[in-house]
Order: sequence, then C-alpha cells, then structure tokens
Amino acid sequence: MRRLRTWIGALAFGFFAGVGISRGEAQELNCTLNVVSTKITSGDKTVFEDLSKAMNQFVNNRRWTKMRFQSQERIPCSMTVDIQEYNSSTGQIKAYLSIQLRRPCFKSTYSSTVFNLIDRDFSFRYMKNDPLNYTDNSIGTNLTATLAFYVYIILGNYFDSFAPQGGTVFYTQAQNIVMQAQSFAEEGWRSSERNDNNRYWIAESYTNGNYAGIHEVLYRYYRLGMDMMFDDPATARTNILDAMTLLDEVNSRKTGGLACVTLFMESRADELVNIYQPAAQDEKQKATDLFINLDPAHIDTYRKIMSGAGTAAR
Repeated sequence: MRRLRTWIGALAFGFFAGVGISRGEAQELNCTLNVVSTKITSGDKTVFEDLSKAMNQFVNNRRWTKMRFQSQERIPCSMTVDIQEYNSSTGQIKAYLSIQLRRPCFKSTYSSTVFNLIDRDFSFRYMKNDPLNYTDNSIGTNLTATLAFYVYIILGNYFDSFAPQGGTVFYTQAQNIVMQAQSFAEEGWRSSERNDNNRYWIAESYTNGNYAGIHEVLYRYYRLGMDMMFDDPATARTNILDAMTLLDEVNSRKTGGLACVTLFMESRADELVNIYQPAAQDEKQKATDLFINLDPAHIDTYRKIMSGAGTAAR
C-alpha cells in the first residue's frame, strides 16, 4: 500500500501540474450521485431527496483507502439510482443503478470511460433519515453493501489503470462484500442467479487468477496507451492493440464471456474508432477484426475504422 501511495502521488502531480494545487486533503471519490423518481407518481417524494443526500455523504465523505488525496486528485465517477417501484408504507424500493467511471488522459482534456454499467438487480429498504451504517466487516443493508461494492470496483479499475496490479486490494474488498452478502434475500450476490454479470460474477472475474490478465489490460490500455496518445500516437495505438489482444485472450477463458470484459467494452466502440481511423491500413484491419470479435454487437461502428480519418483521442 505504501508503494501505491507513492505512485499515485507522483502520477497525480504529472496530471495536474498545470492546476492550482490545494493543500487540503479530501476523500478519494468525486462521485456525482442522482436519484431519479419520475416513474413514481404518488406518495411523499421528499424521501428520494433524503436518499440522495444520504448516498452522497456515504460515498463521497467516507474514506475508502488509507491514501491521501488532494481535492483535484479525486476520482471522477457517477452513480444514478432510477427508481422503478416504491412502497411508501414499507420503504421498499426497486431501482436500476447506473455506474460510470471516467479517467483523465495525460496532457489532454479528454476523459475516457473506464467502465459503464447498469445494475438492474438493485432493491433495498429506505425510510427518511435512515442511517447508512457500514464497515468492511459489517456491511449493513443491501443499499450500503451495493454502494460499497461498486466503490471498490471503481477504485480497483482506476488504480489498475495507473500501475500493474494497482487495484488488487480493492477487488479483494469487493469480493469480501459478496461473501458477506450471501445471506441477503435480495438478488445480485449469488452465482446461481440468471444474470451472469451480477455482483458475484463481477467480483469473480476480477479476483479469479484464471482471468488475471484483465489487470494488465487496464494498465496497458491506459498508462501505456491513452496516456501516450499525445506524445506518441503510433506507439500508443500499438500498445492499445496489444492490450485488446490480451483482453480477447482473457475473454476466451470462459464460455459466454466475462463480466469484467463486458464492463470494459461497454461504451468503448466510439473511442476505439477514433483512435484507429488515423492508423495505417494494415493496423486498421487488424484492429477492426479484433474489436468485432470482442464486441460483435457494435460491428457497424467498428467498420467505420476502415474509412475516414477520425479524430484520435488527445
């Protein structure tokens, strides 16, 4: 952990050298949290305002690591709770939870989406002024457990993108939450459920040694790829293609694909098209074939690589 602290401090200085630096310490996350209740047409909707404030305090005001962050170093992410059903008598809520992590790229105003996810198995009970109690050894309710789980997945992805195996400790924390949540009645935590991209399988895909290459993928794609795009775009594209080739190999290790690969590829197509449209013809072809194999749902988007001169992410 000490090595990680040294690393993140040095890297953050490189990213933000042009920004006025505050000496005040801050928590790790700069997470935009929203609660959307447009589908709920009756009852006291002020409970959702209270929920939004409580979630904001829980995620943004809590220290999730032992590292020290300056305010401008906080990790940009977002969570949106879209309420689908609400029982005002019991406080029972069914919702969709959208999570997105973005990462700034070196010498650029561009921010890349590291992962984008909608969790449709998010149900919990909440009444106005309910405390959100949580520790790593006592995860509380399904609300606090789910929020904490995704915080650790965010931290794991973010730190993996800066240093080899940088996020390992955070994936372990997410896995610990999954283990404790096995007794919960709510869905999303068990291997036996129909959703093979639920929280159980997300944690499994990041912690199972058979899929350890995903951590190297994140590092190569971002630190050796996106962060080099301004200074040396040709080398950056080579490194990104190497990362994507490794991702394809990791994905092949599980029939039906892996949750961590799904998270990585979601919202990735347009970025990859912009990166590889300026490439040489043979590199374009190799990239197009690889990306279509990884993400066939966006075949028409990837075919755009072969035409035009795109705008590389810079």
